[in-house]
Amino acid sequence: MLHVLVDEKDETAWYPNYLSGLKKGLESAGIPYLFSPDLPTDLQQPVLITRYTLFDQIKEADPAPENLYIQEHDVWNPFTNVLDLESLWIFKHPSLKAIFYTNPSMVPWGQRCLPAGSDVDVVAAGFPYDHDYVNATLGSIDVSTQREKLIVFPGRMNEFYQPYLSVRLAFEFMDLGYRVVIASPVSPLSHYPVAMWRELGIEVGRLPHAEYYQLLSKATAAVSVTIGGSLTLALYEAQLLGATPIAPKGRHHLPPFTEMYSPRYDLLNPREAIDMVENNVSVQIDERWFSIDTYVHTLWDVIQKRSL
Repeated sequence: MLHVLVDEKDETAWYPNYLSGLKKGLESAGIPYLFSPDLPTDLQQPVLITRYTLFDQIKEADPAPENLYIQEHDVWNPFTNVLDLESLWIFKHPSLKAIFYTNPSMVPWGQRCLPAGSDVDVVAAGFPYDHDYVNATLGSIDVSTQREKLIVFPGRMNEFYQPYLSVRLAFEFMDLGYRVVIASPVSPLSHYPVAMWRELGIEVGRLPHAEYYQLLSKATAAVSVTIGGSLTLALYEAQLLGATPIAPKGRHHLPPFTEMYSPRYDLLNPREAIDMVENNVSVQIDERWFSIDTYVHTLWDVIQKRSL
């Protein structure tokens, strides 16, 4: 049986989708599982740690489970200041068997965090995206082929998502006649001059998820300016709701980790994003990385291999 360690206090918008898709995939594959906020009493049972917020449970466990697997939804990013070096102790834990990342380009970053000589597997598994969340919105609205001149900038309003660059591009989009919404899934940090941006004509703030989906169902495009990315699920959802996903790219093997979107604009030349919208560029998504079945099969194959 797979013991899935979950954080019941997590408030991120995407985490319930991850858990729901994982559960559906495990059931479809006939893999016995238990979702729990607590560690198992059977120390040999494989444990999938679904959030970094659960690492401390492993540190405090005595004895600790003997077969640990980590789902990492992000990696240390040299363009931010969010790295907690002390958190890397988990990569040296003797029970750690494998680390699963959402993107292939994240794998070498994870490997760098391992101690020399480590036999821990670092694997790109994707994200088990549960489409029921979006389908509920699609079932209640008519997604028109005639889109509004509306641009949505998705992402939490912190430095990871470069709100100042969003604002700079927003002004240029507004000059071209677009309505612009910077939609954060959490309340903006207090040091951002949100009131001033609103006075200048940009719609900024936290939106309920259903209202956010309704917005995407009308938008011309969703533009991400992230310097990290992971799978940038907001852009995948934008595509599902009929808005063109405009993703940034960096240099080879550097974030942002958005390689499943093609084409992308150069993050060092962000006006390319405006050109993509104005030229109605068609964007393709490699949907393997959002597949429930692919994720669960990858996960279980690694767990079975490491249990031999």
